[in-house]
Amino acid sequence: MDSDAALTELSTVTRTAGVTELTAEGAADDGRVQIGRYAARLAAFERIVLPVAERRLDDGKARAEQLRKGGEQLNTVLFWLDRHLTGDPQAKTWPGEDLDQDVQAALATYAEMEQGLVTELAATLSEADLTELVASYHEAEQVAPTRPHPNLSYGGALGRLKFRLTGLVDDVRDGTESRPAGPVVGAEAAQALRNLDEDADADAEHTPKHAPADS
Repeated sequence: MDSDAALTELSTVTRTAGVTELTAEGAADDGRVQIGRYAARLAAFERIVLPVAERRLDDGKARAEQLRKGGEQLNTVLFWLDRHLTGDPQAKTWPGEDLDQDVQAALATYAEMEQGLVTELAATLSEADLTELVASYHEAEQVAPTRPHPNLSYGGALGRLKFRLTGLVDDVRDGTESRPAGPVVGAEAAQALRNLDEDADADAEHTPKHAPADS
């Protein structure tokens, strides 16, 4: 797996890994599904990828902090957009000039920072380590929060607890409110993991097998 492949797996905004025709249609039909995708990917990226970047990149701590702040800004506008889509009257009090434009600006800014970090991080990892990182990210997605939580961070031991508890609460809320974001996020993460397993099996089949040495 190279940096381009890593971007298809880890990019919050442009990711294609695990996306099927059915889940893509669901996101297109319901903006809350797309918000759920972004929320889960942002949370999983902070929980799984940023700690590795902090250890592997020379300026990893500064870069990770920059991504955390960008993720917080993106979560903030997504939080307000989610309230708008669900008909919350308080959503009309968005302090910015244009919510849709602010969402697009936050997405573009975050995506640029994230792409740069993933590209540099991928160059420091072996193929096996990169594949393991991607698998851990998709596994985290399966239990990640599916709603924007601008005031929560998921680093460290306390962050692990907040990640799991918030994901559990969001899952219950998604079920009781018939919100389709959770099932779509889970389905795409599971499909991405299956694709990784299939790629690993295909690579194993094409690996030359050496005959045992004569004794």
